[in-house]
Amino acid sequence: MTDLLANLTSFDVNGQPPDSYYHPRGMLNVMEHFKTKYGDPLIYVTENGIISTAGGDIPFTDYVLQSSLSKRVNVKGYFAWALGDNYKFCNGFTVRFGLSYVDFNNVTADRDLKASGLWYQSFLRDTTKNQDLLRSRFSFKNRDRKSLA
Repeated sequence: MTDLLANLTSFDVNGQPPDSYYHPRGMLNVMEHFKTKYGDPLIYVTENGIISTAGGDIPFTDYVLQSSLSKRVNVKGYFAWALGDNYKFCNGFTVRFGLSYVDFNNVTADRDLKASGLWYQSFLRDTTKNQDLLRSRFSFKNRDRKSLA
């Protein structure tokens, strides 16, 4: 579905490019709209993420997933923007979107997983094909957040 109910612009009100800020409530609004208008379809969030520091990317994922669960939106998958921080044509190597941290001054260095990368690694390792993925693995009430820090 491509029913965004949004007007896309090149810059926000402060003159920043749209990929330099995020609005988690907007994501939830779109998912709630899909639920209401299209009869609660399965939703897969793809190529999603925010600019982050090394390890500082978990709050956005937490908000979106907790909100979608509390509203009973039928989200079945959440796929991050990139495995590693990458080159952006309009920003060069100045922004970070990946599940792992890339040292742009030493591109042959090890890639350290960010909090979201550690969570995703655990999700892939511990989830079976027969589980209701989001209802079982995105349970933030029982998660030890220190293990993802």
